[in-house]
Amino acid sequence: MHNIETKWLEDFLALAKTQSFSQAARLRHITQPAFSRRIKTLEQAVGVQLFERDVQPVRLSEAGHQFLPSARKVLAQLQAVVRQLSPSGGYLPRINFCAAHSLTFTLMPELVRWIRQQESGFMVRTEAANVDVGLNALRQGECDFLLAFHDPQSWIRLDEALFPHCQVGWTRLMPVCKATRHGQAIYRLGVDQDVPYLAYTSEAMLGQAVRERLRSQLGDLSLKKVYETAMAQGLKEMVLAGEGVAWLPEITIKQELESGAIISCGPEQWVVPLAICLYRSVNDEKPMVERVWQLIEERYK
Repeated sequence: MHNIETKWLEDFLALAKTQSFSQAARLRHITQPAFSRRIKTLEQAVGVQLFERDVQPVRLSEAGHQFLPSARKVLAQLQAVVRQLSPSGGYLPRINFCAAHSLTFTLMPELVRWIRQQESGFMVRTEAANVDVGLNALRQGECDFLLAFHDPQSWIRLDEALFPHCQVGWTRLMPVCKATRHGQAIYRLGVDQDVPYLAYTSEAMLGQAVRERLRSQLGDLSLKKVYETAMAQGLKEMVLAGEGVAWLPEITIKQELESGAIISCGPEQWVVPLAICLYRSVNDEKPMVERVWQLIEERYK
């Protein structure tokens, strides 16, 4: 094997992320022809084709998928050493979390505060994302941990050997609506006809959980879909405006339930129990990631 330059590895990661030679070249601040030549040089150095170029978008070959975690690890270790040797000092390793939008503002802050009470030698970056985006980020090594709802009946299954998880909480997905001044539900599931239904979009994980419950339970609900969005917060605002019924995670509407602004509007059979899990990749071998995972396992397992 020939000597491999670090800039080639950075080129490789840029192309793996963007799946576009032109976009990756712009990220790397070089012309597309020069970028293509450097990718070709890297492939010649490792002796295999790393990308399938006859499809759009460009994608990693099988060998490219095997090479990806090693390239990412080598660069991360080198960058960490360089930062630690920097005379400016004060460097703290960074841990990247992806979290479902509704968990970013509820469980995520509590979890981070607890971790930092046990181990403070790191900084945290949290990104709110749809679960499919978070899953892809975890697979590609773009985040260290994914915090998401877990519904066994509708969840996109991950290989436990590669992406272990730990349950860090649980909640319920409840059918709710706005309450009247007298504390009554303005809509009643199973009683009222053509109840305006505030739904999740088809790709939203919570939407999959709701649809599975509607399919699996006996009883016919008269629902008329009038609105949909991927985010629970958007549905919550529509519920508060009295626009219909939505299935919302109890953890996101705790204050509204306590104040009586929002009320459950259906029997227990329509409630979906949801575990909240933290996922990681075994290919992520950062020392601080290992330490945080150890803390999580000791507390929750």
